[in-house]
Amino acid sequence: MKNKEIIIWHEMDGVGDSSLNFIESICRDLENKENLKFKFVQMNIVPFLEKLENLGQEKEKPDIIFIAQDMVTLEKANLSEVPEKYSHYMDTRIWDAMKYKGIQRGVPYLQGNHAVLFYNKKYFAQKPESWDDIKKLKKENVCNFSMDLQVAYWLMPFIYSIYGEPIANGKVIITTENTKEVQKFLIDLIRQGTLCSYSAISTMLEKFVSGQIACMINGEWLYEYLNKEMGEDIGVCQLPKIENMDMVGISSTVGVAFPENSLQGEKKKELDTFINYMLSKEIQEKWLVSHKRIPVNKQVLAQMDKQEIDKNVTICYEQMKKNHFLVNEECINDLWHTGEKILERIVENSNK
Repeated sequence: MKNKEIIIWHEMDGVGDSSLNFIESICRDLENKENLKFKFVQMNIVPFLEKLENLGQEKEKPDIIFIAQDMVTLEKANLSEVPEKYSHYMDTRIWDAMKYKGIQRGVPYLQGNHAVLFYNKKYFAQKPESWDDIKKLKKENVCNFSMDLQVAYWLMPFIYSIYGEPIANGKVIITTENTKEVQKFLIDLIRQGTLCSYSAISTMLEKFVSGQIACMINGEWLYEYLNKEMGEDIGVCQLPKIENMDMVGISSTVGVAFPENSLQGEKKKELDTFINYMLSKEIQEKWLVSHKRIPVNKQVLAQMDKQEIDKNVTICYEQMKKNHFLVNEECINDLWHTGEKILERIVENSNK
């Protein structure tokens, strides 16, 4: 009997996104163990989202998509409802992260997915734990600090830490007017020459690895890549304190979802095998130990709480526990759009 081919779509998030190779290796192992067959289709985020919004036009539709948590709000993708039988692998809060409008639309397999501060140890004798530590660095031809002022996600730690909760009663309550304190903080960093903006997944990474940027706010998922590229020079710490107050951002999950109700289709047995394998203690331990990511499996998390696997992963984990956990409100896209307008205002005013 010919194997049913399972088609996986995966968004490739720049050179630092090394997860795809690891996911492919997991699937190759599963092919050998369970006599399954997988086909990978990889693309950048823009075509990925466009294709999901127009799945009806695709000749070859995916059975599985790897997505960030908030992508379960893509109603046009007709995502399968996921049965509760997989929820026993993880705590309820993590499982519920991929609910939308009260319906489970995905399966989390990693958590965290949040911002931390990466720094180059060559430029700092001690961890830069405050903004004063970052500002006082004087190094010719080196940018003190970088963040991406084109993408609203990177603005969120400043919103939550300076402004506060941006959503109330299911609506976005931040505007360009009531976030002037946030805007001033970042504009001052730019005018002081402390902050330079680059794309988080391309130019910023290149300049940071080459030593042209001393520290940056970027995603914890980059740690394994940076560790391989920089070795002992890579440092990780929690987000810098603002006037002795802890800086907090947002954390979420990444997971798998099943477009066009594929989980209820002819490949449901094969997809069930895949889900159980991804959530198993064996694979979740590999994510933690080999790939330096924060798992969802509660048995593996219990081990992580008892012993330090990697001090930098522990730092990422501690930042995650401080953060606000993203909830898939219907207004989530409004939050990103509003954040983009605030960033546009920051860039515009910093040039005056």
